[in-house]
Amino acid sequence: MEIKGQPAIVTGGASGLGAATARALAAAGARVAIIDVNEKAAAEVADSIKGVAVACDVADSASGEAAVKKAAAAHGPARILINCAGVGPAKRIVGREGPMPLADYERVIRINLIGTFNMMRLVAAAMQATAPLPDGERGVIVSTASVAAFEGQIGQAAYASSKGGIAALVLHCIHNGYLNGEVIRLDGALRMAPR
Repeated sequence: MEIKGQPAIVTGGASGLGAATARALAAAGARVAIIDVNEKAAAEVADSIKGVAVACDVADSASGEAAVKKAAAAHGPARILINCAGVGPAKRIVGREGPMPLADYERVIRINLIGTFNMMRLVAAAMQATAPLPDGERGVIVSTASVAAFEGQIGQAAYASSKGGIAALVLHCIHNGYLNGEVIRLDGALRMAPR
């Protein structure tokens, strides 16, 4: 798909990989909506790339629906979705204070896994309603993970399991119509040490 002029959504776009991806998409000519729970940081990134900031809890159905609608109102229905939203607090399953609170695990799963699925289903439904582009595509969805999906670390049980369930490579994924349904490990040969 040609990126220039296409409406794009980047979840978790207010910082880190999400912000870098949003900047790369904007530099390639996409009209980018930054979706993030941190509205102030999202606005700063959006202002720097002439995009739009949308406050959203990706794991909440109504919040996700409202965010997708707001992004579409600004740029048109998204043809590109990049899922970067995620959290990874370090806690052992059993630590000195006892077992990890289940609520901490649930929060990571809600944001990293359920949030990714929520945004995929909402944006895919909007893509399905758009007319095909000249090459027959309606859109591209890229969901990012972490090497933690393959190699967890002590204190990262929630993060590793959420990523197992799920920046220039994103641009290639969008351009290459033959790249579908793949897991691509882009890690610079990094292998996670136990600690």
